[in-house]
Amino acid sequence: MKEKVFLTAGVLCLAYYGVCGIYGNFKISALWIWLLTGLGFVAAGLGLYHGVWTAAPAAARAAVRVLAVLFLCVFLLVEAAVISGLSAKGEPDLDYLVVLGAAVKGTEPGEALRLRIQAAARYLEANPRTVAIVSGGRGTGEEITEAECMERELLRLGIPPERIVQENRSQSTAENIRFSYELMPGQTARVGVLSNNFHIFRAVAIARKQANYPVCGIAAPYSGILLPHYMVREFMTLVVDKLRGNL
Repeated sequence: MKEKVFLTAGVLCLAYYGVCGIYGNFKISALWIWLLTGLGFVAAGLGLYHGVWTAAPAAARAAVRVLAVLFLCVFLLVEAAVISGLSAKGEPDLDYLVVLGAAVKGTEPGEALRLRIQAAARYLEANPRTVAIVSGGRGTGEEITEAECMERELLRLGIPPERIVQENRSQSTAENIRFSYELMPGQTARVGVLSNNFHIFRAVAIARKQANYPVCGIAAPYSGILLPHYMVREFMTLVVDKLRGNL
């Protein structure tokens, strides 16, 4: 019975890896998670670990079981936190809206960034006193900075240029926040952090760690076949940010 469960889980992970790669790109960040997990489950289902497992001391097998349960509990808690940010709507009349960058394809926004820009435009139209800080440097394959791409698109959507400030040096979420804070005069601003829904919990947690500004999250909708992957990837990035002291 266990073997069938492992095999089924492995096939599902491998199928999801293939679908994501075909739908998006096999170079999507951390997509290898599904390939390695799938291969591991299939190997377990085929009994490739059986000899090693039965030969191991009982205490070692018990320790592995405990560690597996602990990992699963931590994983589920982190994913629950990620889910808590999926529908964040923020607050009205914020002083600053920090719009986090994402991939630019040449000079055009990728899907994730396009959704962030559209959500930012909607918020700025509804809250005419808010200033947007578009945050993101230039990454691999990008002909312009993410900040410039966002500003161009917001201008095209009718947002006045005086309401847009570029932060064009950052290469990570932590830098997005830190460099954007440097562009805010005073210490009493009300700040919103806008990103895709799966990214909100981590982005807001980093923002709250770095300064004493009142911070809220605003989630740009993201759905489709890649959403589960991005949510699982957040577990890894949250762990990395915690180890780096960003959280």
